[in-house]
Amino acid sequence: MINSIGSQNYAVQQARSNVGKVEQTAENSPKVPENVNSSDARKGAISFIESATPEELEARVNSLIGRMPSAGMINLREIMNSDNGDEVVGRINRLSAQIEQESRSVLNQEQDLISQGRAEGKSNKDILMSIVKLQDEQSDVYKLAMHWGNEGLGSPKTYAKLVELTPSYVNYYA
Repeated sequence: MINSIGSQNYAVQQARSNVGKVEQTAENSPKVPENVNSSDARKGAISFIESATPEELEARVNSLIGRMPSAGMINLREIMNSDNGDEVVGRINRLSAQIEQESRSVLNQEQDLISQGRAEGKSNKDILMSIVKLQDEQSDVYKLAMHWGNEGLGSPKTYAKLVELTPSYVNYYA
């Protein structure tokens, strides 16, 4: 994965099982202050690739070799400041196994792209752009978890998508 984790982003961890009342999604749109800092990992990756020196590009590719799978990231401040934080955490928890499985698969594909790209003599820039393309092809769940082209899990701007991706969620806290 081509991104960095800010101080407000933390790995998704399984919280608690939510069983109970039927969800009430229409009224539960999170309310968060507008000045919360969010980052789009895709924009950051493209910006880096376009502006980095050859040495920085090589260092980035080298840093991706043999690493662990990326973890889903959430901005806890956004969730804590929302009116429905427990629901958002419950929905994210519902997706955590899928995120973990897809992250492992993406990591394996990424490692293959690096190995294959180096074997074919591709530039580090081309290898990194291949990884960007790989990330672009992933599921909406994965992209939300990795802030890939969006503001990520827990963001009020992606709440509707989170609801869409967790249709079987039952809001125990409603």
